[in-house]
Amino acid sequence: MKFDKETIIALIVCVVVLLAWPFAAKLFSDEKAPGSTQTEVVKAPEEAPVKTPEKAPEKAPVKAPETPVPTISISNENLALDISPDLAAVLKVTYLKHNTAKNGEKLVTKYQNTRGAFQLIGKNWQLIGEPIVVRNDAASCTITRKILTPQGEIVVAQKFSLKAKGYVVDCDYSFTAPGADKEIVLTDMIVYGAESAPWHLVSGDKKRAISHRIDYRTTYGENDDIASSEDDEDFFFVRPPEVHWAAVSNKYFCTVFKRDDVQKGGFIIWQHRRFIKNPQDGKDEPIIGVGAVLPPVKIAPGKAATMEFSTYDGPKEIDALGDFAGGAPGVMHLAWGPLNYLARFLLWVLTFFHSLCNSWGVSIILLTILVRAVFYPITARGNESMKKMQSVQPKFKELREKYKDNPQLLNQKMAELYRAEGVNPFAGCLPVLLQIPIFFALYAMLDNAIDLRHVSFLWCKNLAAADTIFSIPLGFTLPLLNISAIPVNPLVLAMTVLMVIQQRMTPMSMDPAQKKMMAFMPVIMLLFLYDLPSGLTLYWTVSNLFSILQLWLQKRRGQNSSSAQPKTQGN
Repeated sequence: MKFDKETIIALIVCVVVLLAWPFAAKLFSDEKAPGSTQTEVVKAPEEAPVKTPEKAPEKAPVKAPETPVPTISISNENLALDISPDLAAVLKVTYLKHNTAKNGEKLVTKYQNTRGAFQLIGKNWQLIGEPIVVRNDAASCTITRKILTPQGEIVVAQKFSLKAKGYVVDCDYSFTAPGADKEIVLTDMIVYGAESAPWHLVSGDKKRAISHRIDYRTTYGENDDIASSEDDEDFFFVRPPEVHWAAVSNKYFCTVFKRDDVQKGGFIIWQHRRFIKNPQDGKDEPIIGVGAVLPPVKIAPGKAATMEFSTYDGPKEIDALGDFAGGAPGVMHLAWGPLNYLARFLLWVLTFFHSLCNSWGVSIILLTILVRAVFYPITARGNESMKKMQSVQPKFKELREKYKDNPQLLNQKMAELYRAEGVNPFAGCLPVLLQIPIFFALYAMLDNAIDLRHVSFLWCKNLAAADTIFSIPLGFTLPLLNISAIPVNPLVLAMTVLMVIQQRMTPMSMDPAQKKMMAFMPVIMLLFLYDLPSGLTLYWTVSNLFSILQLWLQKRRGQNSSSAQPKTQGN
């Protein structure tokens, strides 16, 4: 290859694109746009306590017995919960239909030994005796504890229950004050809701663009969210809002925590963040959590006070989240900004196709064909425009040579030539510009759809990972990249070959520098996309095949039209 001025410019442009790609990918992923700030939080009721960063509320946890009572397990076909009777809290959640990336082990969420989901904490509480555990059935149990509080002795009964299937966990609380002859008012209480770790720590999957955040819906019907990577001043509320639900989520899973006795209004959100070491690289990783700051609970003599909480603790599925709570599908975060709505619509279409064919791979192919068919007329016009531009290039070249010393007149003559030939110089760019939002929305949707995880198609073992069929050992480890073998991923290789064929078939009216830059693009894209999930490369491969077929059909139709025109007879 001759490294002339145009080639050097093309290489520089490719390197700039290569360096800028991670930032562009993050911009159109499910993270907030750079420079965005947290929405102004609504004012909470006056009794809401002030929240300080990294500092737990001044509530002493109930003191557990010296000999812990063994955990009790309840389950349905989707979830298995390990519950601590001492804490009356869920310490472990096992997702029975989802596995980690290691040896098919079940996916598990674990809480701290001293804090768990639905744990009730009050100020200066002391546990009296041992808890009483009653197993109602395989999916339900009740834990009753006697607790000494500054207001007197109370009995707290918590009933944990699961439905026959699904990911909803209910916890109903009952407070009684045996022997009390006047009303007891319990204050300064918190219910821990849920915690969430980054997805790669939970699942063992490869670490990609991170989606890890707290979401909540205020009593004013507004959704807001905070990324786990925010600074302390952005992450913690000075005055927490009153909400209908609060949620923690990572890439594929979420826990939405809500109060079910909605006639009593919402609750004050409480949140926390702690850090643990990533065993792979030793870096600190955030664990985020939410809970509820409770209003005063009033217990009348001889009567019980009650409250009801529940969680959706499972995969990000739009329909299931919508059934659980209003606005809960907002935790999906498939893409950034307005693209999120487009990505959710495309996910709905993908799910519809799956309901017809029962294959996620075929559904991706059908979705790709549908999107390309919608843009077929626009793309066809763009191709025709580029073909016209290519045919008049010799005339443009003559004008540039003739008026090279008079740029103003050159522009005027070129505009006249555009009008005379009926050529729009921007028509070829229009299809590309219109498809960019669709591409980024599809990219984000396919990369974040849990339905594709651990789903095989043809030789692809997992549509949410690269379609590696084998690896070629190097015999050494590349520095910085930490690569000792080169994986062979057929889909992305086929996609690159098809991209080269498409370029050769596409009419181009570019100057030499632009043509050389475009010639490098398949190689650059190969580097960008080589390790992407096979669901994404399947989409791109089918899209390239569609483009090649469209170009071939247009070329054949043009040839047929030319041969069908009658020849002019001379005198």
